[in-house]
Amino acid sequence: MDPQLTSFFIVLAIIWFLLYWVLGGVFFAVIAIMRLGRVRTVRFSCLFTLLALCLGAGASYLGLSRARDVVSACLADATTKAETIAAIFGCGFANILSSFLLGAAVLTIGGFILMSISKSKSKPWIILDQPDEEAVASEIKLQEDKPSVPASKFFKG
Repeated sequence: MDPQLTSFFIVLAIIWFLLYWVLGGVFFAVIAIMRLGRVRTVRFSCLFTLLALCLGAGASYLGLSRARDVVSACLADATTKAETIAAIFGCGFANILSSFLLGAAVLTIGGFILMSISKSKSKPWIILDQPDEEAVASEIKLQEDKPSVPASKFFKG
């Protein structure tokens, strides 16, 4: 990698890691809640962070290496300063963005694999199902029908 691109690679890798980590984390948190907390969150979080870090650096490197050849070809055709700026941003942007989206797709697939690895077989601590209203109402009616004091043979109640 060119020395000029090293600082851009580092900044781009950090930004992509943070985007992958935050947006992917929110997505998988919603998935974990929908599964009623049956995921070992510490294991999943650590593995997901490492995956996001690797994919952020990898997608950044892949995008810059693919964009380098295209940008040099576009710069050869540019004659004015405006064409030079358009060549740098226009030609390189498509390759860099496509590698970001490829990394996001790999992160999603990898996140589901990590979630299946991090499954917990214990009972969930959140129970969202409410008991049937009819069963509760019939239980209350049975309790109301029972006399609260024992029946007396001398007094009619």
